[in-house]
Amino acid sequence: MRKFVAKDGSEFIIREPKIGDAKACLEYINELVEEGAPININKKATLRAEREWLRRQIDEIKRGRNIMLVAEKNGEIVSICELRRRTYRMSHVANFGIGVKRKYRRMGIAEAISREVLRKAKKAGIKIVRSCVFEDNEPSKAFHRKLGFVQEAVLRDEIKEGEKYKNGILMSLYLKKRQ
Repeated sequence: MRKFVAKDGSEFIIREPKIGDAKACLEYINELVEEGAPININKKATLRAEREWLRRQIDEIKRGRNIMLVAEKNGEIVSICELRRRTYRMSHVANFGIGVKRKYRRMGIAEAISREVLRKAKKAGIKIVRSCVFEDNEPSKAFHRKLGFVQEAVLRDEIKEGEKYKNGILMSLYLKKRQ
């Protein structure tokens, strides 16, 4: 757990999630879904489903398979950042995800929580971090580049929105120099 002071001077706590966060996580994800944020999830969750999801995430963290942090302000979850480690011959690779509630964007929270997750990833032996960014999400692409990610591929029709498809941009961050 660590404190973080945002650009506007407000304080946040960055920490691992706990089972008691289910309601706050539900409010967080449903707010992103309502807004139509460019994230994988596009349907509101229920408290029951969120509790189960959180239980699985915490179990995966304990097993060393995932890294997940939340940014909290007065009990409100304002950001979640996670890495999901792949398995077997790809266990050196992890998938990256980040989201921030709309009213807390552009305050430095995403960068602070992401850098902490990436620090933990390096310590855990993860060598490559991958992220699929919506093709038309310029702020996300710029943010990933700021963290050191590079574009590696265009994934045709990777994302479905309604009856339309969008390309995904595969971006990678190498935590260890390539041999």
